Amino acid sequence: MPPSQDGLVAAETDSVPDEIAANMRANRQMRQTYAGKAYGLAAACLIAWIALLCAYGAIKVSLGVETWSDQVLIAITTGVTVSVLAAFLGVIRGLFPGKGTEDDKGEAKA
Repeated sequence: MPPSQDGLVAAETDSVPDEIAANMRANRQMRQTYAGKAYGLAAACLIAWIALLCAYGAIKVSLGVETWSDQVLIAITTGVTVSVLAAFLGVIRGLFPGKGTEDDKGEAKA
């Protein structure tokens, strides 16, 4: 078949809706994969911090040695929490953009 003005063969234009549907499925699967990984990373960081706090408490109780002051614990806890939440939020916003963001064509949505 000769190409049309757009350079597409007529038979190829029938597959465009199929390609769009396949792209949407792949995009959804990618979002599920990376959202799960982002959640796992955030959960692992928080679990590791909880384990460190428990280890600190065990050392303090068993040996009577205070390795960190309360101010250091508060500062590190705040820093870890903010960093994990910011990274998690950044990944989720990248995977699931809201309305008013640019679409695949680079044009702003109304």
